[in-house]
Amino acid sequence: MSTLLPSSVMQGMSPDLASFLGNMQAQFMSLQQRTNELESLAATNARLTAQLVNAEKLIADLRSQLASQGNCQITTNASTSSAPTTPKEPGTEASTWATTAAAAHNSVVVPTALSVCKTPRPPSVRQVAASARMFAIPTGPKGYQYVYIPRSRRLTHREVRNSLKTLGVDTGRILDINFPAKDVVGILVHNQYAEKFQTTLTTVAIEILDAFDPLDPKNIADPKYKSLSDSELEEVAAELHSDRCMKALKYLRPHVAVPVGHFFCDQGWISKEDIPVHSVSGPGAGIHDFQSPSRRTSVAMSE
Repeated sequence: MSTLLPSSVMQGMSPDLASFLGNMQAQFMSLQQRTNELESLAATNARLTAQLVNAEKLIADLRSQLASQGNCQITTNASTSSAPTTPKEPGTEASTWATTAAAAHNSVVVPTALSVCKTPRPPSVRQVAASARMFAIPTGPKGYQYVYIPRSRRLTHREVRNSLKTLGVDTGRILDINFPAKDVVGILVHNQYAEKFQTTLTTVAIEILDAFDPLDPKNIADPKYKSLSDSELEEVAAELHSDRCMKALKYLRPHVAVPVGHFFCDQGWISKEDIPVHSVSGPGAGIHDFQSPSRRTSVAMSE
């Protein structure tokens, strides 16, 4: 509806009265505009309040479901504060309403995701067996042995482990992998696992090199040793194998490195002084230096 008086009526009035009515009409139109804005904000407020109620109901339902499944703690990315209140009485500037509307719109965020605690993965059969062995009474054969098998090409330690795992070998029982000759892989295992390990390999037609001697000078492939005598080659072969043993001890856990070190010493591959011992300096400390003063600082590998 129009709130303006006809121009003919305005012209028939005195100037003071016409000015007064003009001011009243302008104020009336301003109040009508602000009333429309207030009604729009009230509608927005009602809509957001309804969304917040629905969101809180959804959160409560999900909390109840998750609590019945695993009593997991739930966190949300939305604010669950009280619903926005009705805007205050408008001020004298129209921009105040725009600011209030933006604040009301941003004050409520409908939750889009819930973060729940993850259910711990059950231990594998191998992990359970390894833990059980810690508390089992020692039975069966003791000690360790290297099982030697052929290789058709140059391999890395990771490739050997992955391939053995594919063949069904429990790689958690493998203590060391080395390459004593260009076509041979040496795998250190406990005697209690050796029979099963060899059976797994022979099942897939992998030959066990029972006659392989890691101290044989014929294993030395580096041409720089070609001019050495037989006795000198035997010394080099012993040094190379001793170096492989020391390297294996370096990467074994202390409680395993000590008995393996005694096994190496009994075989004559390392000296008694090279057997690692547990450190007594406190938690987190490793084992003593593996390298004896008399050992060579560098030995060429035989590959």
